[in-house]
Formats: sequence, structure tokens, C-alpha cells
Amino acid sequence: MDTPVLKVAVFERSPFIVKLESPDGFQWSGFCVDLLNHLSSLLNFRYELYETPGNAAGNRLPDGNWTGVIGQIVNEKADLALSSLSITSLREKVVDFTNPFMEYGHVLVMRRPSLEDRHILAFTHPFHWQVWLCIITCMFTVGILLFLTSRLRLKMNAGDRHADNDRAFNLRNSLWFVYWSMMRKGGEPPPRSLSIRIMAGFWWLFVLIVVSTYTANLTAFLTVKRLKHPVTSLDDLASQTKVKYGIVNRGSLYDFFKAQEGTSSIYERLWYGMEANPQESFVSNIQEGMDRARQGEYAFITEGTHFMYEAMKDPDCQLSMVGAPFVYGGYGIATRNGSHWTEKLTIGILQLRELGRINALRDRWWPKSECSLDGSDPRANASGLTLGELKVISFPRMIYIGNLSNNV
Repeated sequence: MDTPVLKVAVFERSPFIVKLESPDGFQWSGFCVDLLNHLSSLLNFRYELYETPGNAAGNRLPDGNWTGVIGQIVNEKADLALSSLSITSLREKVVDFTNPFMEYGHVLVMRRPSLEDRHILAFTHPFHWQVWLCIITCMFTVGILLFLTSRLRLKMNAGDRHADNDRAFNLRNSLWFVYWSMMRKGGEPPPRSLSIRIMAGFWWLFVLIVVSTYTANLTAFLTVKRLKHPVTSLDDLASQTKVKYGIVNRGSLYDFFKAQEGTSSIYERLWYGMEANPQESFVSNIQEGMDRARQGEYAFITEGTHFMYEAMKDPDCQLSMVGAPFVYGGYGIATRNGSHWTEKLTIGILQLRELGRINALRDRWWPKSECSLDGSDPRANASGLTLGELKVISFPRMIYIGNLSNNV
């Protein structure tokens, strides 16, 4: 029995389908070509690849016809269509799809954010302003309580007036004792009466906990550089106007967003935002969207597989993923409606999954990158302090020295 030869329509999309120049013209390479080689060996068929006119997945025209690789299948010019071809309900109406050979989520791609600048009051950041307010309130409260306790003891003639130093705890000295204790100096004047010592002991315990917590948070704050991103989620993106955003024009994601009209969802808000300014929102292809994202002030919504490939080959790590993936989908092999190859290829894909071949191909074409996908910077790990960060801890010391000078 002769080995069947299948005509496979493809469109170039790295790293799924890659067109390489060679002395004989060109040759095809990529993840999907390797996958097709495994399937042809497993299912005993041969294939011929050819590039689709327009080099695209395909869209439905107003007259009902289809372009791209989907059009090649519908018009029976090809037996299979293969590349990063998303399985959608609209396409499923005119062609058959195998089970997905790869799943993906859509991601929001932006230029990697800059490191957050340290300003002179950054030493207050380890605590929230409400915590600072509570600490200051506690300082005044304890200082006033020390003063009132000492006055009450003097009025009641409690204790030994010669051994105790209740008179030293006037309002000024009481507040100074509380403040001086916060500086880890023990406090002056030293309390002698039992009641004042008990209050001071509880205050010192409170100070120990607060200062230790502040020191730990300040250390982490200064040694771990934070990344500053203008947008952190789809809600942020839809609620602002500074950062433009967009998708590939007339692609599967375009059809998805367009179908959200009337749903009152976040995707509908994003769609209306893009539709209101199509020239700045829609791009002709994925590479154009990635390039615009690299320039800044633009968020490109695309499939996670394309983003990971771009991030992998970017030596400057300029791109980052914002938030978590959303709207999951899958890539499949398109066949003619009712074709017996649909089931055969589906079984072949499942067998390759079980053998670990598909994971091996994915590791080959998407090797691990030194760039962090979420945009965190290698410099965001623990590192030495810079001059700009040194001013953060120098400013409170200057205040401290100034207070000492005023008391000399």
C-alpha cells in the first residue's frame, strides 16, 4: 500500500514555523515541523509543506469565504493546516481540529519597568502611615502617663522621696524618656520607683518589638529594589488613558474581543477602548506589537507562547508580562470537515504527549531564558547600597544629631 502524501498549508510564525534560507532555496523548521515529523513516523504518512498566500491563519470575509490556511482547507487545496493556529468556535464551524497539541494563555506584555527611585523620606516606608501614627500616639500617651503617675505619687507622699526620683519626671523629661527609649538608649532620667519602672519595662518591651520589626523591614526595603509598573492588571489598563494597548488586527483575539460587545465585562471595556482609537491600538502582526511594547507606553495583548519566545531571544530583557495569563486557548491541526485524519492525528498527539515528546520539543524551542517573565530585574536581588539609598538612612541620623546639638 502506498504511503499517503498530505499537503500541509502553513504560515510562518517563529518558533512554530520558521523559514530558513539555504543554498537550494529555503527549508522549513520549527516546533510544528518537528511535531509533524513525529506524527508522520507514527502514523505512516508523508507530507508536503507550502506557504499560504498572505502568510496568515485566516479570516472570514463578508461574503463568507475564508483567507489564510483556513481558506486553504475550506477550498480543499490542503489536507492539513499547521502553525500557531488557535482553535476557535468560528473556525470550528468550517474545519475540523485535532485535540490541542499545546495550550496557552493570553498575556499583557509591556516594557520592563524601571527600578523605583529612593527619595529622602523613604526611611518611613517600612511602616504604613497608620502604624507611624499609632507609634507617635503611644509615645505621647506613655509620656503623659509617666508624668501623671509621678505627680500622683508626689501628691500621695508614696514611696521614699530621697530614694525615688519622681520629681525628675516632669512633662518634658517624661516625653524625653519615652523618645530616648525609642533610640535604644534606655531612657533618661532612669526610673527608681516601682510603678514608674513597671511602666518603663512594658514600654521598653514595646520599643524592642517595634524597632526590631522596623530594622528588618528597612533592611529588606533597601537591599531589594522594587520595580515600578504603571499598570498591574487588566482593570488598571481599562481604567487609565496614559498607556495605549492593542492586539493583532483581525486575529483570533480580535474575534474574541469583538464578541464581548454587550457582556458588560472587562473585555468589553478593553474592546471599546481599542475600537475608539484603532490606529494606535491594532497592529498588523505580532512582531510589530512586540516592538511597540519595547518602546514603552504601550501594552500588547498576545498569546503567552509568542511572548515567551520574544523574551527568550531578547538579550536586554526589555519585555515583561503584567499580571497573570487570561483567556486560555489551544493550538490544533486543522483538517477538512469529516476527514478521517482528524481522529488519527488526535490519537498521535495524545501518544506523543504520553511519551514526553511534545514536552521535549517545547523545551527545545522555548529554552529557559535568563530574563524574568514577570519583569523582575536581576538587580532586584540583594545588593550593596548606592549613594541614593544611603541618603535614606542618613536623613534620620542628621535629625538625631541635630537634636543632640540642641541639648548640649
